[in-house]
Amino acid sequence: MFNTAVAVEGDAEAGKAKSAVCSACHGATGVNPNPTYPDLAGQHAVYIAKQLADFKSGTRTDMVMAPMAVSLSEQDMADLGAYFSSQKREGEQAAVTTENSAPTAESAPASHVEVVTSTTAAAIYAGNVKAGQEKSAMCVACHGTDGNSLISMYPKLAGQSANYIAKQLADFKSGARVDPVMVGMVAGLSAADMNDLAAYYAVQTSTEGTGETSQSGEKLYFGGDAKKGITACVACHGVDGKGMTQAAFPAVAGQNADYLTKQLNTFRDSSRGNDRNDIMRNIAIKLSDSDIDELVKYMSSLK
Repeated sequence: MFNTAVAVEGDAEAGKAKSAVCSACHGATGVNPNPTYPDLAGQHAVYIAKQLADFKSGTRTDMVMAPMAVSLSEQDMADLGAYFSSQKREGEQAAVTTENSAPTAESAPASHVEVVTSTTAAAIYAGNVKAGQEKSAMCVACHGTDGNSLISMYPKLAGQSANYIAKQLADFKSGARVDPVMVGMVAGLSAADMNDLAAYYAVQTSTEGTGETSQSGEKLYFGGDAKKGITACVACHGVDGKGMTQAAFPAVAGQNADYLTKQLNTFRDSSRGNDRNDIMRNIAIKLSDSDIDELVKYMSSLK
């Protein structure tokens, strides 16, 4: 059904724009030093398009690629094929793209799993940290080895509330929260799997934010805007942006800026609606584009 993608003429420039989602596993130019994933640079365009079509149709199966391909059109597949086939396979190119590639075992930040599992972690978390570490392999491409995603469109999970992570996974599976990539990832997860993953990421250390600070964003975060009826963010996300664990209010400090922007926009247009008592939707609908930009700058800059 989808193999007609091989007959569509691809546009390399359009493919470059669409390839951001592929960079975590395959590198920005299709060259990745991580041997777990294949290099796509210099590969035949027709072959790439056919494999994407096969992943989408289910003819070829892979737990990571299936959800990645599900929303691609025939034109998308042809464009991606054209882009990656136009890239060169050069040793020095791999070094250039390392920064945008999924972290390797050598480059990944040190894990804190051993420390936590040697304590009474079982009394703190519903899940098993060690089990969560093993199950997290499927999450590495987008969220990084230790939950610190190097791709701004995906969230950092490191240090996030276990209650929050488990709830989001359950919401993705139930359809309460919608995402074309995540729906495929959670399809086979049990409640125990979700708790294990949540426990693992909760004990990791989040990297510092890289956003620019904003005085107006800080003012809005701590004081809200009475004239617009905007509640201060600090009430749920805390003075330091670390969230409230028991209430499952997420940490926002140092979160990837593009991800924060997307979430505020989806709450504002109600395309995301899994917030309890509509709390985020009622706030976000009152935010202007400028408000969102300044808030994101401030939150992503928090250490």
